[in-house]
Amino acid sequence: MMRKRIGVVCLTAFMLLQGCVPAAADSTVTQLSARDLILNRYTDVLGFRGKDSNLYGLIDAEGNPVTEAKYSYLSTVSQMPYFKVEVPDSADGIHNNGLIDDQGNTIIPPEYADISVISDRWSVGIMLTPSGADEKDYTYSDLSSGDKSFYRIDTVDFYFRGEKVGTLSRSEYDGSVTAHGDYICVADRKKARHFYNSSFEESPVAAESSSEYETKYKNGKTFYTHNGSGEAAFTEGCPLTPEEVDSAFIYREGAVYDLQGTEVFKTAQNYDSMRDFTGGYAVVSMNGLKGLIDQEGNEVIPVEYDELGYYGVQPFQNGYISAVKDGKFGFLDENAQVSCDFVYSKDAVRDYSPFAKIQNLDGSVIVLSAAVGELPEHYKEVTFPASSGSVCFIGQNDANEYSLVDLYGNTIIPYSDNYIDVNAAGTVATVRTDYGEYEIHRLDPAAGNPDSAAETAEDESGSWTCVNGHEGNTGNFCSECGAPRPAVCPSCGYEFEGEKPNFCPNCGADLSE
Repeated sequence: MMRKRIGVVCLTAFMLLQGCVPAAADSTVTQLSARDLILNRYTDVLGFRGKDSNLYGLIDAEGNPVTEAKYSYLSTVSQMPYFKVEVPDSADGIHNNGLIDDQGNTIIPPEYADISVISDRWSVGIMLTPSGADEKDYTYSDLSSGDKSFYRIDTVDFYFRGEKVGTLSRSEYDGSVTAHGDYICVADRKKARHFYNSSFEESPVAAESSSEYETKYKNGKTFYTHNGSGEAAFTEGCPLTPEEVDSAFIYREGAVYDLQGTEVFKTAQNYDSMRDFTGGYAVVSMNGLKGLIDQEGNEVIPVEYDELGYYGVQPFQNGYISAVKDGKFGFLDENAQVSCDFVYSKDAVRDYSPFAKIQNLDGSVIVLSAAVGELPEHYKEVTFPASSGSVCFIGQNDANEYSLVDLYGNTIIPYSDNYIDVNAAGTVATVRTDYGEYEIHRLDPAAGNPDSAAETAEDESGSWTCVNGHEGNTGNFCSECGAPRPAVCPSCGYEFEGEKPNFCPNCGADLSE
């Protein structure tokens, strides 16, 4: 059951009172007046409603308009750089919902009663028709009168990468939808599952589950059928590509195979099992212990841990992964080095990688940072802006004041009575300083990293270290062995091996000129 705001909306100007104020070396602050400011935790763009306006638009972290103010309401989408929007001029006050990205581009036009975002590729728009209370799917309440109206689903439109590709009726859709890359599984009202491709052509497979593949065992062998296409996968002649699917590799008896059944590499050990590759890594298990391999078969983390943190997209969160060894919780870096010691029992720790928190015996909260270990300050409470992957957290002290702290234990925004919010990347934070008054902090999450500071100081000194380890060089060739100075990307500082490429493999910068 859902409630919706119904009311008269007036067009007003998109007004912003702001000024850029220099802050610490690693941030700038923009002050603005607003009736509402909405931080999207997965982008640097914010939703904004001016102090004298009833309409929302998007602004950047410096307060500059990204879109005009034309939406009667705006909200964020979980773990996506998207915004759900409502427009004020729909005929019935119900079919006014749409979806835009963080640049204001339309993903779903604002002509639906409800929007559902399934994945970064798939989203759904729902059309309703009036109904009685006994057959309703939605209930709307008029906040001024308290009157209720009831609606049932009429049709459901499916969008793939912002293009409408298909429509289902109410009987063909029960709200249970699962996406696997270019393919989607939809359950109907009878709980039967149907798979569709990106052109919304239905798969011939009568799937028993919403999983990407069905497995059959015959004569001691396992056969895989891709539910979205009906194709036999991980075998010669499979037409699927890695870009289309979630799982593009399979592990069998010490070797990894691609979708066409070709051996990609042999693993270092004959593992008991291997999870899917995500973010270029896969968790492997042997004798009840876990490790991590890369897509070349290298054992990045040895198989000696009870548990490894795993978040479905990227095992390493900002360069670190949580782990449990002998029942104790800690963190490892990308070189499998312990970055936060294994001290506390795993049962006492709540993992928000690359942070974790522990309730102390005195009621305070201990924070573990994957980068520097246990932080010296204890807090009344802490808040992480995302379930995992955040590079900052909000700390609250006994005086009920709030501060913003980074991965290295540095205080970015000092304690005050004003509540702070921050995005997952640690690039934008908002502070409500008074009723209708806000600050937007543009942050540099790498500024507090002592290793980055040391590298910056070395760069400013003009010296460099050659591939053979000889330090203190200032020319284009090493004074000890004659090795050439490594080429680096001018945009991100990435160091190239061999000749400079046409495009930086780290940030994509054009280096051809």
